[in-house]
Amino acid sequence: MGILVQREFTVAGDHRREFERQSRLGVWTDMRHNGAQMIAFGGWAFGGPGDVVVTHSAYADFDHWTATRGWGAFATDPERVEETRHIRAIFAGRGRLIEHTGATIIEYDSELSEPTPFYRNSGDELASLPPTYGRQSIMAESRYRLRSESEKEFLGLSTETLWPWLRARDGRMVLYGNDPLTTPDEVVVMTAYRSISAWHQLSTPTGEAAQAFARRQSLIEGEQTRLLMLQTDFGDSV
Repeated sequence: MGILVQREFTVAGDHRREFERQSRLGVWTDMRHNGAQMIAFGGWAFGGPGDVVVTHSAYADFDHWTATRGWGAFATDPERVEETRHIRAIFAGRGRLIEHTGATIIEYDSELSEPTPFYRNSGDELASLPPTYGRQSIMAESRYRLRSESEKEFLGLSTETLWPWLRARDGRMVLYGNDPLTTPDEVVVMTAYRSISAWHQLSTPTGEAAQAFARRQSLIEGEQTRLLMLQTDFGDSV
């Protein structure tokens, strides 16, 4: 299992370009030296507040996340501090651009999800750049409240039919997990698309996947989806 921290930042419109620049060249690169990955940055196109920008940062576990904090093991390791000194100078003023911030967490299944963070030691290879479709692409976050004892079937339909159908049409299955701050019968699925039109076209499977989709929908008691439009080219373009 891994940990995804989803953090919303209130940043004035005039400062958002500079916020992205300092983040891309500084914070997110510094994270790679810690073995962490920032997998998606943007704003809510639909379903979320329009006055924030959002990061999605992946860590191997809670100990890994703790080590990356300002008081954590990485910040007090002299060798690591020296290794990233030039990077940290890039985002020295980033905090002044932020008016407010808040976060939630998702505990995800590493075998079913794209992120590959790890607890990095100084001198090790950096964490890989995450795959991305780039600016104006979409990451959909869907939260499903499942009927009792139905997650196994939900996951089977997804892994055997629906996610392969999505990948065959140039979509990506990014993450599967749950939010430990909500009820245990809720699962979180994140998927990526090259454009909002691609999301709209692929949001309801057709053909051979339609029956599996209908069956999976019958297992869901409640569903909420919001669409993040990416506002950076950070990552490995795919």
